[in-house]
Amino acid sequence: MSGRQVLGKRLGQRSKLDAAHAAAGPWSVPAAADDVEQAEPVTVTEVVDATLTPFRRGRLHTPATFAARSWMTGAVYDGSGRLVPSSQRLWRGDPRAAIAADPAEIRVPEPEAVLSDRWLYMGHWSHHFGHFLLELVTNLWPAREEMSITGLVAHRAVRTPAPAVGGGGMTTPQPNDWQREMLALTGYGDLELRVVRHKPVRVETLVIPSRPLLLKSWALPEAVGVWRRMSEAVRDRGSDRMVFLSRSRFHALHPKKKRVRAIERWDVLLDDTFAAAGFAVVHPQELSFTEQVRIVRGAEVLAGASGSALHLSALAAPGTRVLEIGDLRNPDHPLASQRMIDAACGHRSAFVPYHDEAGLAAVLEAL
Repeated sequence: MSGRQVLGKRLGQRSKLDAAHAAAGPWSVPAAADDVEQAEPVTVTEVVDATLTPFRRGRLHTPATFAARSWMTGAVYDGSGRLVPSSQRLWRGDPRAAIAADPAEIRVPEPEAVLSDRWLYMGHWSHHFGHFLLELVTNLWPAREEMSITGLVAHRAVRTPAPAVGGGGMTTPQPNDWQREMLALTGYGDLELRVVRHKPVRVETLVIPSRPLLLKSWALPEAVGVWRRMSEAVRDRGSDRMVFLSRSRFHALHPKKKRVRAIERWDVLLDDTFAAAGFAVVHPQELSFTEQVRIVRGAEVLAGASGSALHLSALAAPGTRVLEIGDLRNPDHPLASQRMIDAACGHRSAFVPYHDEAGLAAVLEAL
């Protein structure tokens, strides 16, 4: 299949999903991605004398019609140098993302470091809230009581600057507060952590759960199971039935950042409109992750702008109504990742385009 055909197929899949969502109307469970039926059941692979190859990335010289523009490597190989395909990071729907280009076989290199005992591979570390919640913790789907392991090992983050040559091949990450809380809620928070950078690392025994989520496409029941486990670990529920996750204070603190995706007037209008409609206006970045989970656990209606904050709906009770508001980056259709979460969790969702005051009023009046 040519690059043009591949791109056309992916855009066609997205158009069909957008059309299905729009036709279903507000407060409907989003349509799942077409390829969810092609997803293979999750597996756990145990590799003795495993090699984690270095993280590398670069530009692809491809025709303009081909979606991918860059490549990346960094995966797990067995003692004979054969690739363990389930260790590769897959991506769907973003031509800026690097595609996995790990060879099927390698000559096993001399390791930079060796990890003794038994470790669990958790994918690619991320400093981004949404990616950590969606792509990393979901790889911890095996029940902890079934895992006798020393620690968790991952490849370095994909989107941050590549490590300088000459630095360490493996590091011990220092999780920030929300990362530490997320890992604790999965039941794996007490383990050692290691991140592989640009030199090979040997692991005596490596346990590799296959990934139960393809970003912007589908999430299998095992991914939802991790989110439910995290939510239920909090136990307590907030008292607010309707919650709006505001971005106004976050934007005010980052006026020149790319993460600012709305003009100030729209932020203020949203805060005022949702407060007047009886919503609790919450600023999630000011709260601990555990408190954020407590709040969404109690919500029957969860609203917010497109983006990572609203991904907290993954921790909400099944059937929660999720109202997504478009922003400058994603003004006129639901964010693919948000639709993926709500489809997998069985949430009823609605979408209001960016700056559509009349549409927002209509949805709120119908509550």
